[in-house]
Amino acid sequence: MIHSKLLVEKKRESLKHGLADLAQQVGLALEKSLEAMRSQDRALAREIVEGDASINFARRALEQEALLGLAAYQPAGPDLRSIAATMELVGEVERIGDYAADVARILLHDERLRLPGDLAAQVAEMGDAALAMFRDAMIAYEREGGDAALARAAAARDDQVDALQRAAVDAIVDWIRAHPEAAAPGVALSWIAHNYERVADRATNIAERVVYIATGEIPDLD
Repeated sequence: MIHSKLLVEKKRESLKHGLADLAQQVGLALEKSLEAMRSQDRALAREIVEGDASINFARRALEQEALLGLAAYQPAGPDLRSIAATMELVGEVERIGDYAADVARILLHDERLRLPGDLAAQVAEMGDAALAMFRDAMIAYEREGGDAALARAAAARDDQVDALQRAAVDAIVDWIRAHPEAAAPGVALSWIAHNYERVADRATNIAERVVYIATGEIPDLD
């Protein structure tokens, strides 16, 4: 019995470290997407797209590891919550990586596209806020037993990201009205803003699972 418990704990920690590594990759991809947008660096955008395959592979490997852990060790209580929730979190984190890659693909769609600097900076501000939410939610996950208070605080900032998106979209619409003959940069930025808003939504989902790991309760933090 003691031996089995130790094996479960070892598997739980292995998954935890694996997810932390995946989150680090995804956080770096988001950072690069923000830099690529600010500087309109197409080479960096291509690097993000190429790196997405590694993130996808890591997701599949971690999901398989979690399934094997559930089947082989049949954990209970906090161990079950941790392993089952981690399997869900793997998918959430990988999807955030997809949003970084989608931003890069938007930048690569038309290499002649030039984004208005002031609007790009406004969208980058909301992207920075969404990235900070994601990182804090993952810090909450990585703390022993899960940090419910930090997770809730991270999720609470979703309203801030939503407000920044509304302001950015309003500014983009005004710019398009003023430049109807060249609307493409505004449309591209509106889609980029949408991707960063989805990062914040996924970060909220992560925070909810962290609260579940820590307390056994499933909150609605949206």
